[in-house]
Formats: sequence, C-alpha cells, structure tokens
Amino acid sequence: MDYNLDISKLKGIGAKTKALLAKLNIYTVADMLSHYPIRYEKFEEPGKIKEYTEEEKVTLSARLFAPIEQKKVQRLTLSIATLTDGERFIKAVWYNQTYIDKVLRRGEDYVFVGKVSKKSGRYSLEQPSIYTREEYKSLSGKLVPIYPLTKGISNNFLNKHISLILSEIEPKKDYLPKVFIEKLELISYEESLSLIHRPNSYEDIDRARKRLVFDDFFTFALALRRLKEEDTKEKTEYLLESNACMEEFTKALPYELTATQLKSMEEIEKDFSCGYAMNRLIQGDVGSGKTIVSIYAMYLAYKNSYQSAIMVPTEVLAKQHFKNISSMFEKFDAPPKVALLTGSMSKKEHLEIYKSVKEKKIDIIVGTHALIQDALEFDDIALVITDEQHRFGVRQRQKLLEKSKMLHSLIMSATPIPRTLALILYGDLDISYIKEKPKGRLDIKNCVIFDRDREKAYKHIQKELEKGHQAYVICPLVEESENVEAENVFDYREKLAKYLPKNYNIKVMHGKLPEVQKAALMSEFVSGDIDVLVSTTVIEVGVDVANATVIMIEDAQRFGLASLHQLRGRVGRNMYQSYCIFVCTSDSKAAKERLDIIGNSNDGFFISESDLKLRGPGDLFGLLQSGELSFELADIHNDSEVFKLAMYALELFNDTKEVNEEEKAIVYEHISQKQSKNTGRLTL
Repeated sequence: MDYNLDISKLKGIGAKTKALLAKLNIYTVADMLSHYPIRYEKFEEPGKIKEYTEEEKVTLSARLFAPIEQKKVQRLTLSIATLTDGERFIKAVWYNQTYIDKVLRRGEDYVFVGKVSKKSGRYSLEQPSIYTREEYKSLSGKLVPIYPLTKGISNNFLNKHISLILSEIEPKKDYLPKVFIEKLELISYEESLSLIHRPNSYEDIDRARKRLVFDDFFTFALALRRLKEEDTKEKTEYLLESNACMEEFTKALPYELTATQLKSMEEIEKDFSCGYAMNRLIQGDVGSGKTIVSIYAMYLAYKNSYQSAIMVPTEVLAKQHFKNISSMFEKFDAPPKVALLTGSMSKKEHLEIYKSVKEKKIDIIVGTHALIQDALEFDDIALVITDEQHRFGVRQRQKLLEKSKMLHSLIMSATPIPRTLALILYGDLDISYIKEKPKGRLDIKNCVIFDRDREKAYKHIQKELEKGHQAYVICPLVEESENVEAENVFDYREKLAKYLPKNYNIKVMHGKLPEVQKAALMSEFVSGDIDVLVSTTVIEVGVDVANATVIMIEDAQRFGLASLHQLRGRVGRNMYQSYCIFVCTSDSKAAKERLDIIGNSNDGFFISESDLKLRGPGDLFGLLQSGELSFELADIHNDSEVFKLAMYALELFNDTKEVNEEEKAIVYEHISQKQSKNTGRLTL
C-alpha cells in the first residue's frame, strides 16, 4: 500500500464515507496516518459513586435505577438516566442519543466512563461511554487511541482502518539525514507512526511524539529560515535617512518616551537605511504605547518625501488613530497631510481621497480594509503598517504590500506572545519588544471575587461613576442558555439597572449586532454618552476610552488568561487609578489558581507564558483562527526540549561535513510537498 493512495481505494470506504473523511482533512493513506490521537484511554478499575471534583474524569460500575427520561431543550433531545452503585446515585446525560434507552437495561451492571460536571449544585455524568462488564474486561490494561471525529465517523472505524494501513503500508525511506537520527536519538518515521497509533506503553507514545514533534518544528523552522533568507536578498529603492528626526520628533511630544519605545524607533531607523525592505513586528503589551512608534515611522517616511499607510481592523479604531495622528502633528511646523479612508464613507469621498493620494496631496492615510481596494493608487508609498495584525488575513496584508514594489512593512500587535511562540510564528520577521507602560500610568488594581461579593463590586462601580468615570461589564453569553450556567448581557443589564441610580445610561453590546450598530455603540461609549457598557468579548481591542476606569468580568474562569488580560487592557488608558474585578463562579480549585495568576500580575508577557502552559498554543489569542500556526502535533510549551533539538538540527543542516547536498535536496522536497498540502502563512 502506497502513502499517496486515495483513501476511497480502501475496503469499506465509499463516496459517502470519503466525503465525511474529507471533513477531517483525510484524502489519502498518508492523511489517515497523520490523523493523530488526541488522547489515549486507559481502562482503569471501575470505582463507586462519591463526591467529585468538577470536570473530573471517572470510571463507574453502576446500573440503571429508573426508566430513562427524555426531554427536549431547544434543538437538543436529552436522555437522562439515574444510576446507582447500590449505595449512592448520580444522573447521566446524553445529547441527541435517543437510542440510549435501548442500550441500558434495568438490573444489569455496566461500566460508565465520562466527565463529571456540576450544575445547580448537583453532579452529573456528561455523555459517558457505556460498556458491558465483558467488553470492559477485554479492554482493561490497554492503551486505546482516541481520535478527533466528525459526525458519521466513529473511533472504532478509524482504529480499524489505521490498523489495516499499518499492516500493509510499503516501507518509505526517511527524509531526515542519518546524522539527525543518530545524534538526536530519534526513531524512524515509520516506527513513530506505528507507535503513535498502536502503543504498548506511555514510553512508546513519548518516543513516537518526540520524532513527530521534531518533524513539526524542524520543517517549519527550516521553511521560515529559507523564506527570511529570500526576503533579505531583495533590495529596496526606499532608503530613508533619519537626519536627526528622532530628536525633532521627541521634543514635540508632551511626554517622555520609555527606553524600549526609543530602542524600537532606533531599530526602525536602521531598517530604513540598510538598503533592504524592512519586515518588522512591534510587540507591545496592552497600553505600552506602541502606536507612537508607528507614528514616528510614518513621520520618518514623510521627512524623506514618501507616503505611508496604516491599516486597522475596525472603523472605530481607524477614526481614533486618525484623530490622534492629526492632533499630534498640529504641533509641528510643517506637518504631514493625514487622511481617513473607511468602507462607510460615500463614493464621492472615496474618489476624492483616491485622487489626492495619487497626486501626493496626502502623506499618511489611515484606514480599514478599504485601503486594499485596487482603485487606491499611491504616487510614492514606502511604508505599510498593519495594526492588530492578527485580525487580518495573510492575503489582506499582502494585497496592501502590493501597492508598490519592496515596501517597508511594520506590523503592530498588542498581543503579548511568548518568545518561543513568537519565534515560530514570526520567524520571517525582526521583532521589537515594548514592555514598559508610559511614564505616569498607574498599575491597574486587580481583585478576584466570588458570588457573595458581587454587591461590593456594584458599590465600587457606582463610586467610579459618581466621579464622572465609566465602566465595562463583560459577560460570556448573549442570551440565557439552558445548557450553560453563566451570565448573559440582557439579564445582566436589567440586574445592574435595578441596583444603580436611574440617571446612569446602561447599554448592551454583543457580537450578533450588525457592525454599524456595534460601531455606533462604541462611539457613544468613547464620547461618554454611555456610563456602563455591558458587553460580550466583542468590545474593541485597541480603542482607548480614557474615562473608563473599571471593568468587571463575570464568570472569569470561563476565559483564557490571555483573553482576560486583553479585556483588562480596556481600562488603565489614562492617569486615573483603574480597577479590574474578576468574578469567579466556580468552586474548582484549578479555576481559582488560574485567576490568582492574573489577579497578581499586570505583565502581559508573563500572563501569556502562563496561558501557554495551561492551555497550549491552539486557542491562544485566536492564532489558529488566523491561519498562522500549522503544527500537526507539537505543543510549544510542553515540547520546548524538542524545539531546542530542532534548532540544533538547523545548525547541523548548514554544516556540509554533517549533511551533504543530496540529503538536503531530500529534505527540501519533503518540505515542498508538505507546504503544497497545508494552508498557512508559508504557502501564501
């Protein structure tokens, strides 16, 4: 059997099954083998019903106590069973599995495996697997791989076909140079596939993961290095000289810049004058003042008689940038001409701006994705800046860069990313870090509270409102849910309105609102017309509301630490003392420990490292959603030692004594095949 064999050629896989497998990105035999287990079930000795910790995984020996109850909740059909071990009782719930009442018979013993959840003070088993005594006994002591699934494809199906493939697959020469296998103590690729899918022990899994994770890191890092080398070989005609611009620029500011702001500006100056196109990421913590660095870059372009553009994700943010840039340059003797371009502007306004830009009557243009329209032509643009870059697709950023040849590119991000992760994600970029807060800013005071303390929090919010300040309240849900116990924005607004004096304007914002309406609400809040904004996490990242001094985050344990840090950054944008209140509604010890981390630190980089340790990179800052991380198995934090091996291998690869040209060619061919299969930043 060949690795490239179409999956439909396997016995038992017809057109319908092939379509279902496509949802899992399985098209060939190789894809099936690269569909790795997400975990392994070890079949432990069944226990009895007891007091549980929330989210604890349990294996119970029990029987059905009473007939199964079925009820409709919105689009779900719930099958609810009462189980007993002869002494205690527990509810078990299955969703849209109406056949359960035919599986379970009263009076017979079963083994149930699943997670315990706690709702309304009561424990229940959620979607437990069911085994007869005999079935469970046959599996006892084995490590069974559990795979990512889609509706219509079972774990048994994947297990069966992967076993078949492993028994019939033709041997394939390893793409890695022999020196890597020997010096780094790696097993072969074939052996790693066999052990990851059919381990006899946890040691087998560790050996297999080491090799496969190494492949993830090494191929990705090598591809990034080649990309960076290719980029740096291309020269640019845009040579920008500083000519004491920094001194002139900083003197005009009403405040003193921090050391890392000045360092970032110096790094930009060097990039502009070296003869190659700048490709730099400015990474700044929330409220660190990265925007002023980007303004300096645009001012430097202007002083060298070039145009520049800055693209931001929303109109509210674009208007804020335009206002700030314009007002700042009012103090200069010969200020650059600044314009705003957004999608909501009229056709006439668009045409006027297009004309002015082409005739070089505009030096700096601030806009949303409207900047990438073909109709917008520049006379002489040298610099493109994207702010909150993770909110744009790779193609959007690329299209803006295509406005001229070999433009300087500056990428801004207020999302603190751990150094290891940044190296992987942005290996083709030079990175500047801005960590200090602007001088004069006070640290946000944090507080983790529980249900019983909520009234104290309301009193604190009221005190801030009485000072003329504003407040955010963040809820996880838009509307009430029967499946999730958490605060929703509509009920919460009513609750808050009953507590606060009626003269305060409280409004609701959430993701289901049209973009125009969200923008209008955000503008009202910015202008001070709204006192309290009750919102989901849809509140604008990057928008400064200087008068907002308190944010209260309900059900804080439901959010990742990085998300909580971003939300907290909506306050503390001024010289006033600001506050963040995290409301924990869980009894879980783990939840309390997590919230203690953010409650005791305002350092975004420390928070991001902690979040990476707790959750891994998959959901961190929405990176996967933006198509920028494409590892199949690697975990940035937990596999850090293997990452170091991959970096060492990268150096070995460049040593002609260790790796010959034929071996290099095989590696490059492997990477090319991998890139043609995957999507992501490297292939665009």
